[in-house]
Amino acid sequence: MCLERYRQYRKSLQRKGFRKLSLAAILLTNLIAVPAWSQPHSVSGVNADDVLNIRADIDQTLDVDSSDIVGTIPHDASDVMVTGISVHIGDTNWREIRYNGTVGWVNARYLTPSSVSLERPETLQCSGTEPFWNIAIDENDSTFISPDLASPIKLDDLRLAPGIGRADLWAHYLDSADGAYSLTVVVRYTEACSDGMSDLTYDYEALLLGLDTTGAPAYGCCSIGR
Repeated sequence: MCLERYRQYRKSLQRKGFRKLSLAAILLTNLIAVPAWSQPHSVSGVNADDVLNIRADIDQTLDVDSSDIVGTIPHDASDVMVTGISVHIGDTNWREIRYNGTVGWVNARYLTPSSVSLERPETLQCSGTEPFWNIAIDENDSTFISPDLASPIKLDDLRLAPGIGRADLWAHYLDSADGAYSLTVVVRYTEACSDGMSDLTYDYEALLLGLDTTGAPAYGCCSIGR
């Protein structure tokens, strides 16, 4: 895939109101550790007289020192939301988070899930490349976009089907009002989905059905919608 085509596609998504996402699929892997998922996280390992810094644009620069500090989190905070995107810089894993309206990056070693229970995200942003596609999944406002479309297509969230015997697997069944698009997005938590073109890692892997008339599946990754 041409890197320039990929960059142009990312820019087109931003112009149309979608988050920047670089996505591809890898093989499904077993869930080994307690997953991060979408439940609130607590800060741990930070001294009582200190705070956890939130940094900006680490995913763009891959340089901690050049990333501005855009906010701080108290040492005892328990309502830090992860977005499902992470990046390794040196020996440190950084996770994108949302806290009190600020979205940025924090050192993952200082985050711990506030609960061990698994919670399915209420919203997801899923994308894939070759072919390019992007789906924002929300119970009230799901949309589909591709380079061939002049504007996003609104999708009705027909139903959600949990995986059989698995809490980390489920499917969204989506349909456009005119019946032109009938899509199924199978999502699984892997904490290892890579786009193959950047250093970013996504928590959720996606399999899209219905994009091609032949029935061929398309692969991608998802993060939690903002």
